[in-house]
Amino acid sequence: MGQWFSSLLDMFYTKTLDIVLIGLAGSGKTTFSNAIALTPTKEKPAPETVPTIGLEIQIFQKNGVHCKVWDLGGQSAYRSEWPRYVRGSDVIVLVIDTQHPFDLMIVKKELHGLLEDSSLSKVPILILANKIDLGPKIQSEQEIVEGLNLDYVTDNPWLIIQCSAKTGENIDKALQFLLSHGK
Repeated sequence: MGQWFSSLLDMFYTKTLDIVLIGLAGSGKTTFSNAIALTPTKEKPAPETVPTIGLEIQIFQKNGVHCKVWDLGGQSAYRSEWPRYVRGSDVIVLVIDTQHPFDLMIVKKELHGLLEDSSLSKVPILILANKIDLGPKIQSEQEIVEGLNLDYVTDNPWLIIQCSAKTGENIDKALQFLLSHGK
């Protein structure tokens, strides 16, 4: 009875957070979603994933925050659906693959296309520079800022975190940023 009552109280007194993950196919969105839910380590990395077709939703509780993560497919056929799911979200997470610098042109086009929607002004954007574990040659924060024209994103607060969703490196920083935006 006590467990049931505690669960009922959690429904009414917890913060909520709707997170939408966007990024090109293979950037690591699903691995990141699993990482924030499961907290991988170098000894126990995140499980292997398969490409998201359409969308996947993951719901979990973290530090008193009820999180709903919308993991949107990054293939070109699904990108036209991103605006539908991004509207009304608390945080947009843009996952980029630091091993593919030429993808930034496509990502920039998609991001700025989304941000033309005035209903998205003020929605925080977390840019995850993912896959830093795969090699010494990764894109720097300045290269990402320039490549995505982030200097022109003035209505939305944004933050870049270099991470490895697979090994869990800097996932705690990303999670802190996300949880701070719970409502």
